Amino acid sequence: MDDGKVILKKIIIADTEEPETEPQKKPVAPSLSEDIKMLVTSMIHKDQKSFARVSFLRGSDWAEGIVPGGRIEKSEGFNEEEIEKLEAYLAGEEEMILKQAKGVNPIRNLFEM
Repeated sequence: MDDGKVILKKIIIADTEEPETEPQKKPVAPSLSEDIKMLVTSMIHKDQKSFARVSFLRGSDWAEGIVPGGRIEKSEGFNEEEIEKLEAYLAGEEEMILKQAKGVNPIRNLFEM
C-alpha cells in the first residue's frame, strides 16, 4: 500500500460454513478462490461521496463493483451465484477494502515511484 500501487490480491469464491452451536454477530463473507484476482483503486470522490472501485478478474471473466455498498455493477463470464458471492465478499470485507483503497496513491502509481 505504501508504494502507491493498485492493490492486487488473489481471492476465492467458496462457501463458508458457520458452526450451528455458535451464534454469529456478523455474517461470514465467503472466501474467494485463488484463480480470481482482485484489484482495488484509490478512493474516488464524486458528488460529495467517496468510494473505491473493485475489479475481479478470472481469465477472460471480469466483474466490477464498488464499496461502500458492496454491489457488482458490471460483469462478464461470472454466473449469478458467483456474482452473489462476490457481493457478499465485498460487503463482508468492506472495511479492509476501504482501508487498502485509502493507502493507494495514484500519483506515485502513475510515475511508478
